[in-house]
Amino acid sequence: MKFSEIVSISGIAGLKRVVGRRQDGLIVSDLDGNNKKFIPSRKHLFSPLESISIYTDDDSVPLIDVLIKMKDSTPVDANADANTLKDYLESVLPEFDRERVHGTDIKKLIKWFHILQEYDLIHKSENSTENTDSE
Repeated sequence: MKFSEIVSISGIAGLKRVVGRRQDGLIVSDLDGNNKKFIPSRKHLFSPLESISIYTDDDSVPLIDVLIKMKDSTPVDANADANTLKDYLESVLPEFDRERVHGTDIKKLIKWFHILQEYDLIHKSENSTENTDSE
């Protein structure tokens, strides 16, 4: 499975893997490949993880880069208070924008980190080399 196949879907907890596309939505499965189902685009918004970035003071940093930095630290509990969450993210990404990145965003980031770490899906090589290979 590739990082580019993983999406967050509004109204549905966790992360899903895209296994097919239809004009009116996506066919997704759990990350372990079980429970395939159709999710209509009329009711849900899809956010591919590869298109998500974290705001910084100057610009933004791709999510995969932040996740890789998180591998070198011990994440705090996702249910910690907002100040603890912001202090943790500051230890990983000192230049993050404290005004635009909210505690709920950091909670989601930590939850996603644990899910992706469980399936060993946090790798930089995909974004830098695989996109240039022929498929």
